[in-house]
Amino acid sequence: NFSNHCAVYLQPTNEVLEGVLADPKSKQFSMRNIIPRIIARSISVATAVTIAAMLPFFGDINGLLGAFGFLPLDFVMPVVLFNFTFRPSMRSFKFWLNLTIAVVFSVLCVIGSVAAVRQVVLDAKTYRLFANV
Repeated sequence: NFSNHCAVYLQPTNEVLEGVLADPKSKQFSMRNIIPRIIARSISVATAVTIAAMLPFFGDINGLLGAFGFLPLDFVMPVVLFNFTFRPSMRSFKFWLNLTIAVVFSVLCVIGSVAAVRQVVLDAKTYRLFANV
């Protein structure tokens, strides 16, 4: 599910926000640390919802981010890093399986990115601010 992936990949942003707003001398769940976290996350969600409402083709942009960002991070990088880290023999099934996965999903990344850009361009021709609200 795309929203689950977004929640996982946005955690570093939340960590940075909380690091700036939190008081390390206070307890983790003290009011001094809880209130800024709630406010910061609420503003973050409100900003995302506003942007989503402004763009009637927000799903197309999500498709572009998925094709260009999530596919490489979830499918290509792990197998490439596995091959670089553990260096399986080039004659082994594991090496060739990982290489095949990396190549296939790299091609899918390119195809998905081109298709997503095309869809954004098509939808941008009829763009109106807050069109779906």
